[in-house]
Order: sequence, then structure tokens, then C-alpha cells
Amino acid sequence: MVGRISEMDKIEAENLLGESKNIFDNCVRCGMCKSLCPMFRVLKEEGVSARGKGIILSDKIMDKILFECSLCRGCEEKCPVGVKVTDAVRKVREAMVLRGKGLKGNEEMISNIRKSGNPFGKMTEKDKEKLYCC
Repeated sequence: MVGRISEMDKIEAENLLGESKNIFDNCVRCGMCKSLCPMFRVLKEEGVSARGKGIILSDKIMDKILFECSLCRGCEEKCPVGVKVTDAVRKVREAMVLRGKGLKGNEEMISNIRKSGNPFGKMTEKDKEKLYCC
């Protein structure tokens, strides 16, 4: 996001953070969510698990680690208290974008789509030859 952040965006981001925190307030931090989390299984870092994200959010920290979630809902399947983790993660991601803290790669892709209709930007004939399917 380029330029200043509007007051409306600041307010909306704060509201989204509050909503996501309220979702995670029900978390009992049992860790059962980790057993089905593909990100945790690969990275073996507490911060990428649903419980880790809940701890991060309860401390009101917005970090790029919140983009390291596949939104598969595996954690929700295992959660004994029914925490809607993916809803909270989506809200925080939106808040981060509103505050200008989105992922640079995502912003570049959106810009390319707006300019050329293609997430990779304008393509030359040579680039088109590289793309194939099946």
C-alpha cells in the first residue's frame, strides 16, 4: 500500500483486530490444533500453529507469520472448543493490508493484475512459450 493510511482504514483495521482477538479469546491453548496443521508439520514452529497464532494475536502483534497459514481448517476440526481460526486469520490479514503491512509479493501481483490482467505482469511472446499445461 502506497501513501498514507486513511482514518477509516485505521478504524477498520482496529475493528478487525478486535474481532480476531475475540475469536481467539476462547482458545484454551491445549495444542490439539497442531496435529492437523500442515504448516506446523513442516516448519515445526509454534508460531505457525493455530495456538501460536492465538498467542501472537492475544499480545496484539501483527506479523507476517499470519500469512503462513493454508486456511485448511484442520485446526478447527481438532479444536475442542470450536475456535474459528481461519476467520480470525483472515481478519488479521485484512487488517495488516489496511495498515500497509501486507506481503510485498501479494501487492505486486495485485498491481500486475490491475495493469495487465495477469498476476505475472505484461508477458512477451517468449514468456508465453514457457507456459504450458498437461
